[in-house]
Amino acid sequence: MSDPGDHWQRKIIAGAICDFFAPPDPQAVLIFLHGMSGDTLAGNSHWTRIAAEHRVQIVAPQGAFLEEANSRGPLDHTNAPYCWWMDRGEMPLGSGINPSLSPEMWLVQQLQPALAATGSPVALAGEEVGGHGALRTAYRHARQFPIVLAVAPKVDLHNIHGLGTSLDRLYDTAEDVRQQEATVWLHPLDRPRFQLILCDPANEFCFPGCQTLLTKLSSTGCPHEADISPRMFDAGTTERDAAAPRFFSFLMDAILRMSLE
Repeated sequence: MSDPGDHWQRKIIAGAICDFFAPPDPQAVLIFLHGMSGDTLAGNSHWTRIAAEHRVQIVAPQGAFLEEANSRGPLDHTNAPYCWWMDRGEMPLGSGINPSLSPEMWLVQQLQPALAATGSPVALAGEEVGGHGALRTAYRHARQFPIVLAVAPKVDLHNIHGLGTSLDRLYDTAEDVRQQEATVWLHPLDRPRFQLILCDPANEFCFPGCQTLLTKLSSTGCPHEADISPRMFDAGTTERDAAAPRFFSFLMDAILRMSLE
């Protein structure tokens, strides 16, 4: 039996560079948005193995030309080409694609239609700022993204404003950022049908924002599932890897329930 990791490729999908995992006979497609590190799931044997077991194809777009940026010299938080997965800035696209598309509009207008054309159900997910981007996009475009999953989403993105990152150049103030966060766009009557939020309380960077969002989800009666139990970092694993079993269990259950409707 071949190594599941052998099925990862880097290719152009909908005009953007994506890390792409294609197990044999896939039954679903997962779009996974990376965090500030730019680390996609490519090369992650744990996620790859579970995705292969469930026959889930993964498309992990690169929201910035990280290799090109690194070639110009050392990076720090002030010049790193972070992708915030919002409706500001430009998605790095190849020739022939509208260069002014924001990451969000690229997801909505280019990537999702291309993947949906395969006939497989498409879910949207991410971690950290990618997790926030996934939630925000699904809240704004719930019909296109009825299934959304987030691992330690950085929901209170406004707290990054003012630290010298590229977010400062996209938005004038922290309040401008806050007004565009996922929590603001949540609508109880126009929402994703299935959503899962996972975060360890030990994650001080992301947990406070998750608490705020979960409080609003509960108070507005929005169906959702969440796991914020303090066990993600057990056994020396990463939060992302510890979340994988629950993540895929929820994903496959949501796909099954949609197929029965």
